[in-house]
Amino acid sequence: MLRRAAPVSTLSRIAFALLSTLFLALMVWAVYSYVTRDHPGANDFFQRWYGTRAFWLEGRDPYSREVALEVENKLYGHPASTDPALDEYPGDFLYPFPTAVLLAPLTLGSHDVDAAYAWASAIWIVLTWAFVAAAFIAMVDLFSWRPPGWLIAVGIAWTATFYPATRGMFLGQTGVVAACLELLAIWALAKAAQTTPRFEVLAGVFLTLSTFKPQIGLLIVPFLLLWGVRFRRWYFLAGVAITGAILYGVSFLLLPSWLSEWLAQSTRYTGYTQIGSPVSIITNAIGAGHMGELIVSGLLLIPVLWAWYRVLWVGERAALVWTAALSLTVTHLILVRTATPHYVVFLIVIVFALREITRRRNGTLLAMLTLVVLTVGLWALFLLTLQNRFESPWNYLPLPIGSLLVLALTRPAWLTGSLIPTSTVHDRISQPTVTASQPSA
Repeated sequence: MLRRAAPVSTLSRIAFALLSTLFLALMVWAVYSYVTRDHPGANDFFQRWYGTRAFWLEGRDPYSREVALEVENKLYGHPASTDPALDEYPGDFLYPFPTAVLLAPLTLGSHDVDAAYAWASAIWIVLTWAFVAAAFIAMVDLFSWRPPGWLIAVGIAWTATFYPATRGMFLGQTGVVAACLELLAIWALAKAAQTTPRFEVLAGVFLTLSTFKPQIGLLIVPFLLLWGVRFRRWYFLAGVAITGAILYGVSFLLLPSWLSEWLAQSTRYTGYTQIGSPVSIITNAIGAGHMGELIVSGLLLIPVLWAWYRVLWVGERAALVWTAALSLTVTHLILVRTATPHYVVFLIVIVFALREITRRRNGTLLAMLTLVVLTVGLWALFLLTLQNRFESPWNYLPLPIGSLLVLALTRPAWLTGSLIPTSTVHDRISQPTVTASQPSA
């Protein structure tokens, strides 16, 4: 008896998964062969990778001064200098221990540190780009944007040249992946509202995994958790709780002292970093100082709290995505210390703007031009303001300020799309039916 052929959609998904895996594997090989094998870099990733390797392969505390000193000798050839002109930072692990849990698979391989790192960094660089590309695709789906297929392909390729993403890959900034996970969590919540609530579990997993870089979740994590509690999104909260229990439970079992050690390193970190929040860059430039930074940061929090009130108390659920985007934007304006690679999070605003642009006459060409301007403009700013070999603080301003302006001017358009409908399928199932003897409100 002949078996029935598998549905075309299933075969297509399998083929896509296999081709994607093959493509990424080839990219890893290319990056290893032509970049990381002979030109090791991605120093930010090296600090986390070396500490993770020290724990899993040698049983050493990644937060110890001994491990930090080895990192410094590997990076600089000597212990880190305190001279700010040299830009040599201590080799502290500096991240919550769940980072070491997540990075554990990348420590496998050769016992030769240099050879092992060449492969690990190649994998990480490709993985970073894959997350940025996935976040871009998710944002396209989030806004139900249906441009020509070639424009989507151009957009995916563009993510590799997008200044925050490229700089993040070059530096090995793990925060790029954390920012993309936040975007994927928002996408999954919207997907759940449109299809099945089980996508909310995935949203909870994404959001919890993003907390390995906790500061960039300063506003978005509490907001989405409050939203889940307010509207009884039990699948979402279960995803957060289960993933958090596993990730952080395992972390405390493996290294009970990690929390205090991490907090101690984080406290020292703010003392030797040179660039503060975008708000502080502006207030220092105009002479308003730290007090001005506090005042402006407080003023920026007012519209965020108002938006939270509208969504959480008034019940304006269609404003969830706009409020999430505002929370992400203000976070990166007021954080004591952020980094331009984290700005991949503004893909949520950029893709929305691209969708709106393509709705106009000659919109497809204008969207292409926008991508070109973003790439050329941000890289030109970097090159023209380069201070010796250091990134200028002015590179921290265009994307968050531009995103804030777009959000302020286009709020009605975000709500019109009803990305999170005010009454979803699973909302209606859980609500009582109004009968003739039951007066409606």
